[in-house]
Amino acid sequence: MKDRSIRVAAAQLCSTDDVDANLAACRDLTARAAADGAELVVLPECFAYLSRREEQKLAIAEIIDERDPGPVLAATQKLAVDHGVWVIGGGMAERKPGETDPKKVFNTAVVFDPAGALVATYRKIHLFDVDIPDGARLKESDSTYAGADVRVVDAPFAKLGLSICYDLRFPEMYRQLVTAGAEIIVVPSAFTAHTGAAHWHLLLRARAIENQCFVVAPGQVGRHNDKRESYGHSLVIDPWGTILAEQAEGTGLAVADLDLDRLATIRREMPCLTHRRLE
Repeated sequence: MKDRSIRVAAAQLCSTDDVDANLAACRDLTARAAADGAELVVLPECFAYLSRREEQKLAIAEIIDERDPGPVLAATQKLAVDHGVWVIGGGMAERKPGETDPKKVFNTAVVFDPAGALVATYRKIHLFDVDIPDGARLKESDSTYAGADVRVVDAPFAKLGLSICYDLRFPEMYRQLVTAGAEIIVVPSAFTAHTGAAHWHLLLRARAIENQCFVVAPGQVGRHNDKRESYGHSLVIDPWGTILAEQAEGTGLAVADLDLDRLATIRREMPCLTHRRLE
């Protein structure tokens, strides 16, 4: 029997309100990942645009339609085609069809296969409405609709569970993903520097361990503007909670080989998922 394995890359960057510069950084990171043998490249939340104020993203929001893609969707699709890899754009502003002057948009992850087909979308369910102790106040719901559906993608190499950033704090969502078959869970994020330092590693390792899944978590990093700073530390974690790769600081890649046979062994030898008593 052929071994089940895949090389993945979690891309870390510092996005700003310059869409062209952000997409250029994504092109560079995807090219580097593909040259290193990655078959799946995951870009962080807000990969194409991260502004000083949440509502500023309304101006660059696109309808997600692969037949007539806007510039961000087209650029993400081109990454997959040019490098022959799976690409997950970890969160972009999606406008509802028919809304010409939107007051809110969805925060949507898009999944492209190596042929450029739009395989899946996921609209972020949990929205980040907090007053952070360091003084920053963020209220994502002011300009963002909440999604409603969990998504698992049946890729040839594994089943991919999709989530975005603040979803990480809601374990019931990840249990739904694994119940639906997820083997690899992606968590593209723009975690704040303050909350990331306290909880990022702990929460990601917990989700990997309790759901016996691989976790691929690309993050934004550094100072985006005078109001936003992200934690970085993009991670790839195995189902035992071991960190396989980490890009701590600066723009770069966390690259690792995922052994799906090891996942099967862990689930067989410690069958926690079959021992559940509560739903």
